[in-house]
Amino acid sequence: MITKQTLMDDFYALGLSAGDTVFIHSSYSSLGKAPGGVEGGPQTVIAAILETIGNDGTLIMPTFNYDFLKGTPWDMRTTPSQMGVLTELVRLDPRAKRMFHPIYSMAAIGRHADELAAHRSNDCFGESTIFSKFREWDAKILILGLAYSKSITFLHHCEQMAGVDYRFLKEFKGTGIDLQGKPHDVAYTMFVRDVERGVVLDFEPIGALLDSQVVNRRTIGLGESRLMKCNDVFRVAVDAMTNHPGPGLTYIIESSDRAKDWIPPMKPISALRDVLGEILPLHRTLASDGMDAALDLIGSYLPANANYKLETYTPLQPVWTWYVPERYIVHAAYLETEDGEKIVDFSNHNLHLVSYSLPIDSLLTWDELLPHLYFNEKRPHTIPWKFKYYDRDWGFCLSKNQFDTLDHSKKYHAVIRSEFSTDPGQGFKVSTALVHPQGGAKPGAGEIFIMAHVCHPSQANDDAAGVVTAIEVARRLAARPLPPGSMSVRFWFGPETIGTIAWLAHHEDLIPSIKGGIFIEMTGNDNNLALQHTRQHEAGLDHVGQYVLKKFGREFREGTFADVIANDERVLNGPGLNIPCISVTRYPYPEYHTTDDNLDIIHEDKLQEAADVIEEMIRIYASNYLPKRKFRGPVFLSGHGLFVDWQTNWKLNRAIEKMMMRFEGRQSVFDIAHELDLDYWETREYIEKFRVRGLIEALPMPELAEKA
Repeated sequence: MITKQTLMDDFYALGLSAGDTVFIHSSYSSLGKAPGGVEGGPQTVIAAILETIGNDGTLIMPTFNYDFLKGTPWDMRTTPSQMGVLTELVRLDPRAKRMFHPIYSMAAIGRHADELAAHRSNDCFGESTIFSKFREWDAKILILGLAYSKSITFLHHCEQMAGVDYRFLKEFKGTGIDLQGKPHDVAYTMFVRDVERGVVLDFEPIGALLDSQVVNRRTIGLGESRLMKCNDVFRVAVDAMTNHPGPGLTYIIESSDRAKDWIPPMKPISALRDVLGEILPLHRTLASDGMDAALDLIGSYLPANANYKLETYTPLQPVWTWYVPERYIVHAAYLETEDGEKIVDFSNHNLHLVSYSLPIDSLLTWDELLPHLYFNEKRPHTIPWKFKYYDRDWGFCLSKNQFDTLDHSKKYHAVIRSEFSTDPGQGFKVSTALVHPQGGAKPGAGEIFIMAHVCHPSQANDDAAGVVTAIEVARRLAARPLPPGSMSVRFWFGPETIGTIAWLAHHEDLIPSIKGGIFIEMTGNDNNLALQHTRQHEAGLDHVGQYVLKKFGREFREGTFADVIANDERVLNGPGLNIPCISVTRYPYPEYHTTDDNLDIIHEDKLQEAADVIEEMIRIYASNYLPKRKFRGPVFLSGHGLFVDWQTNWKLNRAIEKMMMRFEGRQSVFDIAHELDLDYWETREYIEKFRVRGLIEALPMPELAEKA
């Protein structure tokens, strides 16, 4: 068990001492969930810090609350901290003095408390703010169990002082209520990220620089804690930001001690349809140069923090009951009359060749040739797409109109110079992008698995459309990560069915962490979205999918598992895995598997609509958790800053009692919101306030009861 004395010993070992002014970023869960926990609970941590710094020291806690940015009035007396249970304990401590700042308020106990409370600035991070006072006071920063990207707000002060060019000043206006209950119209400037340029937050590389030069580190409880002087942080960070200019705030120190910017090296996207147009013409069959080019192209549109990774598997290697296919190389393929008149040529259009056709060089009669010719009766002007992946044969595709002109009395020269390579270095490829929530992956939270297949050559809607929709969703989640503690989101790209099987067979250890999946395809044509249910049909993803589509006010269709159209959800939700997987598609459409499946049928608004819907499904499903109460009886709402005025929000006010009765660790946030007919995000935001105050714990969504 962690005691006050062991905490004090750890704080002394870190370098905290009597008389220090210390600003603290904290995760109590990194201490409280350690074996045995903290004797006496969160209050023991505060007591240990205060006793360590003594009467001449100052304890400063961030009591930040970002609701002001959404238009909510900020009340100095009652607006709670959103920065964790320890910060709220200090805010409510009778000894504490709070600073008037509706966004970045702080509360302090000790020698500088009165000066902090009297400080006023209409900026958030600049020279006039409390952060400059930290430098004047030679304050220290203590980080308890948090990653840099979830802490050290002081770095924003460093950015503004360095004048970095990827942020700009933006004004926020609203109402601030003082200690006497008097409202004031106030305005504050904040040095905000230039999101239009794709700027996202990642302090980890510059944190590594600080760790190497000015930080003391020590494991306390389950997490790593850090102590550093503000003036040291300011010196190192501002020097890096000033002398190594770039469009990013985070710096990776290379072996040459040269710093580089962190902004994701990805291509801008003006329209998803344009990206689709780049993928469309590639010869994207199971394993081919065109597939490699498509996977490289996908990676070029994803940011660095999407952790894009290519994997290559050895051809003919067993993967469950299947085997990894060989790489298909086409040197030439054409059909001509015996006198040399070309009928079809792979070099003119890659759909002319049946995918994975065997090699041939023969002069054939019409009767010998006929079984190897394919056309589409319903769309006689089009070339169909056909494949012979495992049941190997050969063939050519052509329009029915062209087929009808062929002379049956002639002989035809069929030439296919193809190769099936088993070279492991040029093997079968798939790729993944893994996007983590704020603060990084949380052990036990698991992953949601998002799939889009790439293997349909020269077709736009099937399924380059699903691919670009997945790219857009991945970019959005990387730019605006999910809340801390959410699932990670893994995006998978590769050939249909066998690609998913091969990846899963090579990552058996990850299967237990996958808590759901979404298969995306055919999202660009002019048809309503179709939600295909999981095999379980009543899984959480089924309900989230329905909720989101209804919330967006879209007309949509529904189908049972593998009923709308069957694809890779059959793998994830199939025997031996049973991981709930929905699919989102606009199937059917008449141009399917023909050359009419081209950019002419693709609508940018349909691609974006699908991205909107799928993003929201992921955000809800991945951020959901089971609230488990740590209190008895109804909570004293006003005493904990949880009261909701019925005149402000009647519906939520009426639901609070029912909500608290469901904090038993059996119903998720989504279940509670759905049952009480509340908005998910409003419900989650309110339940989070219980968690921040230590009244509930957030249990991860459970493993599936059966994966057999």
